[in-house]
Amino acid sequence: MAGSLQDQLKKSGLVSKKKSQQLDAEKRKKIKAKNKGQKSNNEIAEKVKQAKLQKNQDDQKLNQQQQQQIKQNEEKARINQIIDRAKIKDCDGDTAFNFQFNNKIKTLYLNKENYDALVAGSLGLCQIDNIIFLLPKATVNKINSINPAYVVLHQDKPNTTPESESDDPYADYEIPDDLMW
Repeated sequence: MAGSLQDQLKKSGLVSKKKSQQLDAEKRKKIKAKNKGQKSNNEIAEKVKQAKLQKNQDDQKLNQQQQQQIKQNEEKARINQIIDRAKIKDCDGDTAFNFQFNNKIKTLYLNKENYDALVAGSLGLCQIDNIIFLLPKATVNKINSINPAYVVLHQDKPNTTPESESDDPYADYEIPDDLMW
């Protein structure tokens, strides 16, 4: 019994010649594939695992961005609702109020009452979609606590001069009523 197992099985009649040829062909294909450098199942499985891991990370990033966008939209809708309820509608007048918005000086024409309240700090300015709204201080504080990016002008402290009244060398001079600073 000097032949291979396959030869022995053929001689004994347990395996047909056709089946033997098929097994030889499969064996040659495996050897050829190995020699050509085709990847083994472990390498393929590892690549699939890495691809799934990468896809999961990409999905998490996308989900995080979507959640952030939803949060911003909800925040904007909430601020828009607050502004619609509390905005001061009848504020048009002849007195010009200048303020900085988006690195530009803007002018808002107000009536005397609203101008004085805005300068004193009891009113503030907020914007949504580049539209400026005049709002009470409490509303501006509420919007500032939600997102300060929507607040254009907000004075927490009343205006105080750095010098005291006694040190003012021009305290004895009267300021004319028609002079606007």
